[in-house]
Amino acid sequence: MDLRTQSRPMPFTEEQMKQVFDTNLIDFAVQHGFQIEKGDRHSVHVKNSGGLYLFNHGRGYYCYTTERKGNIIDFVKDYFGQDFKGAVEMILGCRAYELTEHYIPPSAKKSKSDLILPPKDKDFNRTIAYLIKTRGIAAEIVYAMIKEGKVYGARTEKNGYSFHNCAFVGYDENGKPRYCALRAPSADSGFRQDVENSDKTYGFCMVGTSNRVYEFEAPIDAMSHATLCKLHGIEWRQDHRVAEGCLSDKALRRYLSSHPEITEIVFCYDNDRDGTLPDGTPHNHGQVRAQKACKEFAGLGYKTMIQTPVSKDFNLDLLAFRQAVVHMSEADLKQEAER
Repeated sequence: MDLRTQSRPMPFTEEQMKQVFDTNLIDFAVQHGFQIEKGDRHSVHVKNSGGLYLFNHGRGYYCYTTERKGNIIDFVKDYFGQDFKGAVEMILGCRAYELTEHYIPPSAKKSKSDLILPPKDKDFNRTIAYLIKTRGIAAEIVYAMIKEGKVYGARTEKNGYSFHNCAFVGYDENGKPRYCALRAPSADSGFRQDVENSDKTYGFCMVGTSNRVYEFEAPIDAMSHATLCKLHGIEWRQDHRVAEGCLSDKALRRYLSSHPEITEIVFCYDNDRDGTLPDGTPHNHGQVRAQKACKEFAGLGYKTMIQTPVSKDFNLDLLAFRQAVVHMSEADLKQEAER
């Protein structure tokens, strides 16, 4: 018998799979630490997630940031880094709720509590391997950010499950952590979330010495841009870099207020060539935002510029550059061998 084509029994019963798909996605997300707030009449918004929305009927989700969508199993695979079997097992550990409509009442203004950083993992090997090997970021830059306490490997426990994430931290002027973004150390996972009580006005920053600041949507893009500079012989520490964690300028505005030496701003938002509005109209979210920000800050007296990635973002540009260098090296070796 050919073992490669031998059918395997489904590890879950029909009743169990019915229970999985009867589980309300909103209830499941809330039980696992996601905070929801009022969205539109068809969905609720997941706080600190960017563009993640869960449909009111509890059967699916859509994320405008990553353009990922699906059912509850897809959600667990995307946001918890599970495979199919792990996703189903995780959902079966949650009570199956009946189909319900969720009303999110207007909440009273809550007082901001202090940010509590997730505990550090026993080592940062997963985070380091992900940033250097998967994302192509220069080891010098990764270790520099770890040394400054701006990057570390976080480990969290929830409902008996253990999760490893990359943590990106932003500090205030007194060195107190005020912002923390988590990202799964896997290129295939869509999990990204801000830690509760994070203040987005204190973004992930790479402090420089010049009068120029580069602004990005995500910490990985900022570190990728610094790596590209390094690979092109440019001192990566000379310019400032700020990552917002979304399409915003809140962190940039605060950073500028404490760095009066900065006179030039370069906006490095994503190149969302395949982006669309909810009605399907083509819309390059990042570049439209860059054009608007350019005009706004020019009006405040700054010299403003836009640096658009060739691919969707600067990490993809970095990976493409590294791949091109490998091909060039291979071609040189082949030519040398043919001589």
